[in-house]
Amino acid sequence: MRALAFTLTAFAFLAPALPAAAMTCADVPAAQAFVDKLQPGPNTSAAQSHLNAARAAGSETQCVAELQQVNKYAQRSAAADKRKASGAASTTTARRPARRVQCADTLHQNRPNGTDYHGPRVPYCP
Repeated sequence: MRALAFTLTAFAFLAPALPAAAMTCADVPAAQAFVDKLQPGPNTSAAQSHLNAARAAGSETQCVAELQQVNKYAQRSAAADKRKASGAASTTTARRPARRVQCADTLHQNRPNGTDYHGPRVPYCP
């Protein structure tokens, strides 16, 4: 019973490490069709150059290695296209909220529009 449990446990941990479908040089036309659908950019250019290298590869292993690089850059480019299409704001503006300025009041005349303030005019302070 322990041997069976050990075997099943080992298989459960090793199964994700096995490749789902091995790439071959026959996948070059499908890769080209996918890269053609991507928006222009640095990752798309890198994917296209690795695809050209895969076509010119002298062996199956070299071709598969280049196709793996094509896959890496094409996934990055597709993710960038998806982000661009969603219209997401840039990460710096999304993380940084608008800064609220405290205007001058009776006790704090060194704030914007106070008598002791020597900075630029703030339009929304009375």
